[in-house]
Amino acid sequence: MKPTPLPPRFAHIQRQAYRRLRLEQCWHHARWPLLLAGLWGCAALLHLPQSLPDSLHLLLEVSSFGSVLFLAARRLHRLPRPSAAQVDQRIASDSGLAFPPLAALTDRPALPEGLSEEDIRREGQLWTIHRQRLLDSFDSLRLRLPRLFPHWAGRLTTALVVLCLFVLGGLAGPQAGLRLKAGFIPGMDDDAAPLPAMQAWIDQPAYSPGPPIFLTAHSPALSLPEGARLHAVLDATSGRPALHGTVEHSQTSREKGSWQIEGTLRKSGTISLSVRGRRLGRWQLHVSADTPPDIQWTATAGAISQDWYTSFPWSVSQPHGVASLEARLHPIIPPAHTPDPAHGLTIPLPLEKQPTKATGTTRLDLSDSPFAGLEVAGQLCARSSSGKERCSKLQTFRLGHRSFHDPLSRALLDLRLALVLKRTTEAQAAHLLALLTDLPLPADLSLPLALLQRQATTGLPLQALTEQLWFTALYAEDRSQSGQAIAASMLHVRALQNGIRLHLLALGQHPAPPPPAEQQALHDELESLKTALDGHMAFIFQKASQSGLVMPMPGGRGMPWIRLAGQVQSDALAGRTEQALEHLRNMVEPAEQLRQATLPDMQSLAASMQAQAEARTQRLALRDLIRQETDLLNHAQKRLASERPKTDDQDTRHKDVSQMSTAELLSQLGMVSASTDSSSTTSQLDQEAVLLHADERQKDHATQYALRLLASTLNHRGETLTKKKMSNLLKAEKDMGAVLKSLANRQDEESVKNIQTVLNDLSQSRHEMSRNQSASSQESKGHLGFIPPPSASSSPDEQNGTPSASPNDDPNSGQDEDTHDDEEKQPENQDPLGRKLDDSPDSDAHIPDHERNRAHDIERELQRRASDRTRPQSELDYLNRLLAPLRQSH
Repeated sequence: MKPTPLPPRFAHIQRQAYRRLRLEQCWHHARWPLLLAGLWGCAALLHLPQSLPDSLHLLLEVSSFGSVLFLAARRLHRLPRPSAAQVDQRIASDSGLAFPPLAALTDRPALPEGLSEEDIRREGQLWTIHRQRLLDSFDSLRLRLPRLFPHWAGRLTTALVVLCLFVLGGLAGPQAGLRLKAGFIPGMDDDAAPLPAMQAWIDQPAYSPGPPIFLTAHSPALSLPEGARLHAVLDATSGRPALHGTVEHSQTSREKGSWQIEGTLRKSGTISLSVRGRRLGRWQLHVSADTPPDIQWTATAGAISQDWYTSFPWSVSQPHGVASLEARLHPIIPPAHTPDPAHGLTIPLPLEKQPTKATGTTRLDLSDSPFAGLEVAGQLCARSSSGKERCSKLQTFRLGHRSFHDPLSRALLDLRLALVLKRTTEAQAAHLLALLTDLPLPADLSLPLALLQRQATTGLPLQALTEQLWFTALYAEDRSQSGQAIAASMLHVRALQNGIRLHLLALGQHPAPPPPAEQQALHDELESLKTALDGHMAFIFQKASQSGLVMPMPGGRGMPWIRLAGQVQSDALAGRTEQALEHLRNMVEPAEQLRQATLPDMQSLAASMQAQAEARTQRLALRDLIRQETDLLNHAQKRLASERPKTDDQDTRHKDVSQMSTAELLSQLGMVSASTDSSSTTSQLDQEAVLLHADERQKDHATQYALRLLASTLNHRGETLTKKKMSNLLKAEKDMGAVLKSLANRQDEESVKNIQTVLNDLSQSRHEMSRNQSASSQESKGHLGFIPPPSASSSPDEQNGTPSASPNDDPNSGQDEDTHDDEEKQPENQDPLGRKLDDSPDSDAHIPDHERNRAHDIERELQRRASDRTRPQSELDYLNRLLAPLRQSH
């Protein structure tokens, strides 16, 4: 008969019994390494292993643990696996059975021979019943836990080791883990070793300046900008420090066991610093990424008409400042319709002091570029102080260029462009130059072309060859337009400029101040350039006089290159090479644009001078309008003072000035306060005095009517000149109607208020007129190349041959600098109130000495009250207007 398969529950019990037997076998040999680890842990809690030198500690630990582990592994490898009989015996033993269950289940009945089939069947049924009873009895099978310590000696040893670990760990407290770690890992310290001295701080990045942040072992979470620098200095340490976290760092060993750590913070996270397994600090850092600049075009770039200059309108912003701004240009060469990336220009645009937000229009002279006059695809690129860069959208525009009319000049420029674009080789260029040399040209043109042909044949560098072609083209154009003498003079100026440029570039490579010999050489070169520029101008004037044209001489303190030469030298000595080169270009630019005057030039000059004269006339008219309106205000205030009821003059005359009211002080000077007028609207007036001043009031009414017509005419002429409306002057004209109405109704109080409003409108109109005329002058300004540009220190009137007025001439010069040349001086024989100061019989201020002293006391008291900020604003305004001329004269 076939053996009956075992039930699943019994198979599971068999697997459990096998695993427990195997565990008991392995534990018998693995307990010795664990016992050694427990004893070593007790020694670590007592500072024994870590107190040894690192090498001895490592040797002792490796030898002891290595030998024990080797023996245990060897015995475990040779350990036989439990057999089925041992598993069955373990089950029977743990369950308390008197027989092995597996043997009972797998056994078969022994049948005698000669039994009939019926007997065999009956015996089989009986054995099945017996086997079923055995299976039913297996429900009570159980297995005990593995016996790891079957003997009392093992249990006692284990208990003692565990007890020692708990007792020593309790005595160590929070440092127990660190002691165990230091005991098992050589090269680590525990709490018995002193911590090394640490100094840690974080420096803010250059684009976000700020004080350094000093760190301690438990500093709170910090918020930092991207690019901040972490610094740590460790002293008296016997191991190499370790910096963990999101930081790029470097370590430098210093003398006497010191270390210096530097890292750049780019990402947020936690960083920790440890030495020999001991943490010195742990910091949570939140790093905010720096955004790239926001750069864009604000208008269409390019040149206007035939202007040499190319405009770059831009707007840029960045929270921490923009470090650099540049324009990247790619020419569009016909017949292609896309930008050529192989030939590009990178042009830096000047910025001042790394602004966080700036808008401007940079005009650059790119006429010397091989791509001048061509269409380019350009974009603006800005870089922040942290190195982030962003570029604007592409914009297509045309570069500014000079107009060349001479055929030879245009041929040379086309050849230069072909060389730059690699469309023509140097050999082909030499052949083309040979063809140009064969033309019937003057000697001063054929010789340079022959020299260029030879240089192109001998392998002259491409950059030098293109520069020579450019200067030759300029000379040919100047010769055809102005003659040989002026062209040679300008060629000499350009040669000197190029020599100074190379000298400045050489000085810029050495940051130290140049030696005295180099400074003197630069000074001599600049003097030679100034002399050459003066000579060039002399040629221009001489030829103009021969043609019968009189060219206007520049005013001011001399030619602009005199001042710019000093700036070039000072910038070179200070190491500012870029600024020195810019001033050098500005120094020679007037000579580049200087040319002989023609009839259209003189017509343009006449129109410009006529517009300036008209603007000056309007400013003088407005000034006179303000003066006449002020006289009307004084008349109205005098009438109002005389129309009020009289007070006891005798008491006022002998009263202390400090105890007088402002109205009484002004009454002593023949005036009355505007604030008193405003606050006394309900006071009774002397009707007889009102009727007495009827004729004077009628004259003021007529004057005001004339001034209103003058304001209307001035507004019309100003709008015609500047093409802009003057809203404040229109308002003044409207308010003058209220003045006319109050004068007609004999209301001097209302007249004073209305005239003050008109004066305020006229004061605003003065500033508005100055702004409109300045803007109109900039918009309609055409460059008169034949006029030598004036020095920056000269005033506009000096440029036109009219002596300018001193700033002190204008009482309001501090408020309106644009019109100070239109103001007249305060007459020397008048006081601040406009009265005569001489002692002639017709003087209106013939005052005895004691009265004169009293008037001075009153004026000082008025000055004191004008500085008292607690007084009404209307009174302060009136006092300041009266005392302004007196303050200026002092």
